[in-house]
Amino acid sequence: MTDHVKNWVSNARGAEYGFFKAVQYALEQFGEKNNLPMYALIAFTNGKKYGGYKIEQGYSLKQFSAPLKRILAVALSDVKFTFPEGKPKVEVGKNGGLNREGLEKVAMLAASNCGLRSSAFDDAFPKAEKPPKEFDATAWAERNVKAQPEHLEAMIAALQAQRTGLKVAA
Repeated sequence: MTDHVKNWVSNARGAEYGFFKAVQYALEQFGEKNNLPMYALIAFTNGKKYGGYKIEQGYSLKQFSAPLKRILAVALSDVKFTFPEGKPKVEVGKNGGLNREGLEKVAMLAASNCGLRSSAFDDAFPKAEKPPKEFDATAWAERNVKAQPEHLEAMIAALQAQRTGLKVAA
C-alpha cells in the first residue's frame, strides 16, 4: 500500500492536490491501529518534523493545520493527540475512535481531486461557529492608552461628548 502521507510531505510544492489522499490514508491507518501516518500529518502541519518523513527544503505545510483540524473534528470522536517532550501520544476515550462517515467524506474529496477552497470541502467539513466576543471596556481603554498615551485627555473628552444624549448602563 502506498504511504500517501510520505508522498504528500515529500512533494510540498503540489501539497494541495495530495492533501485529502494523505488524510484519508492516515485515517485508514489510524482505524487499523497504525498511528504513525497520523502523527506525521499532525506534526508537519504544525511545522515540526517527524520520523523518517522528509519535506522539501524551504517548504512548510502549516497552511494545512486548520483544514486538518476541521477534518479530525468530524472524522474522529473522543480522540486527543499530544506531543509531550516531542514524543507522540494518543488518547482514545471509551467510545472514541474513527468515525466512518467522516472517513467517507474525506475519501469522496480525495477521489474528486477538489481543493481546500472548494465548496465541497466547506460543505463536508464546515467551520465551527465562534461565539462573538463580549466587549471589555477596560481592555479597550488599556489598549488605546498604551497606543496613544499623549491623547488620553482628548479621548476622555470625546467619549464624554458622545455620552451626551445616550442612556448608559454604567
